[in-house]
Order: sequence, then C-alpha cells, then structure tokens
Amino acid sequence: MTRTSVTRREYDEWLNEAASLAQALRYPVTPDMVNDSAGIVFGDDQYEAFANGLWSREPYEVMVIFESLNEPAVDGLPVSGAEHAEYSGLCDKLMIVHPGKFCPPHFHQRKTESYEVVLGEMEVFYSPEPVQVGDEDVLSFSPMPQGEAWPEGVALPAGREESYAKLTSYVRLRPGDPKFVMHRKHLHAFRCPADARTPLVVREVSTYSHEPTEHAHDKAVPLPSWAGVHDNAFVAEAANTGRLATAIV
Repeated sequence: MTRTSVTRREYDEWLNEAASLAQALRYPVTPDMVNDSAGIVFGDDQYEAFANGLWSREPYEVMVIFESLNEPAVDGLPVSGAEHAEYSGLCDKLMIVHPGKFCPPHFHQRKTESYEVVLGEMEVFYSPEPVQVGDEDVLSFSPMPQGEAWPEGVALPAGREESYAKLTSYVRLRPGDPKFVMHRKHLHAFRCPADARTPLVVREVSTYSHEPTEHAHDKAVPLPSWAGVHDNAFVAEAANTGRLATAIV
C-alpha cells in the first residue's frame, strides 16, 4: 500500500534526530524550531520514503529545515526603497538531508542564497542560465559558473525525473569549501550522496526567505505588498503541493 502520510512517531524521531545533530554541530536550534513545519515531504507520492526508512538510501524528496533567523531588514530603509526590499533582508537556516534524498528542483524569484557544508557532502544540480520571469532584463555581474557534467549513476525520485532535465550543471561541496552562491531565478536542486555515511548538514545564509508555512496566516508581514508572497517555484507541481504542510497521523 502506498504511503500518503508519516506517523507521529516517525516524524518525531526524524525531527529529534535532526535537532540533536544540529545541536551537536552548535547550530542554535531552540525548542520552538522543532515543530510540524520543520520536516518537509515534497508531495503525497514522497511519503513512501518512510516505508523503508530515511536511511534506506532510496531517492525521495524529503528534508528538514531549521530556520534560526529570517529578518526582513526593512527598519530604517528609505520609503522610496520599499518596492525592492523583498529582494533583501537576512536569513540563516540549517538543512538536513539523509543519504539518497533530495531537495527538489526549484527557483526563487527574489532570494539569493549561499551554501556552507557543515557535515557530509552536498551534490548541487543547477542551471547556469536564469529562468525568464516576466519580460524585464535582469542584472548580470558575476554569472553562475557552468559547473561540471553530472556523475554517472545519480538515482532520481521515481516519477520526478523530468523535473531535473534543465539542471545541466553539477558541483560537489565538502566541509571547508568556499561558500557556493546560488543566484535568484536559477533552477537548482541538491541531495546527500546515496553512499554517504552521515546525513548532509548544510547551512544556508541568504536574503529574506519568503517561505510561508501552514501557520503563516498567524504572522504579520513587514510590508503590505509581502502578504501572500511565496518565493518557491518548484518544477514538479506535486512538489509545490507538498511544501506548505506535512501529513502527520
């Protein structure tokens, strides 16, 4: 029978393991950050990841995000600059991905982010060319590098293979490597290698993350124009449906 949810016990064990790992690596995880929005399953068909467990090394789109800072940084900004403030701000989060698992292909219209691997290794798949959003030209100062060809044998999540087709470049990041910058409007995905001995733990430092969760309606927005803004555009429509809520029974 195909899984369409995760049990409370499975979810809590997943989150507690991730939180313990984050705390061991001295990331400031507070109790309120260990919640029902931190564990992300990208669509109903990805709950099958829990059938054999997250250590099965099977390819599914599932991960944990602990966000310690998401600061819009609008205070003190000239009112005339408010129109573009959504492209600024500060965000700091820790992402934890088990062996073989993925953060699925997506792009952000507003957010530029950087990756620092804290534990394990990170395989990043991306497009070196930006997605055309609207008809306005975009600034280009330090374009994304072309990257390398994909290595052989990367197992993709079943039924999601086509969503990775435009991610033609590849880079493998390790602890101590320089921060890798992913510009806004660039398709990207990443995974923990299937043969890894530990989960991937990566720190993302970025501009403000317009990333509402299922509880976002309870939070005030710094500017009226930000109400309802969602800056994650996933290639697979099913991944879009799974981002905002996790089915826990």
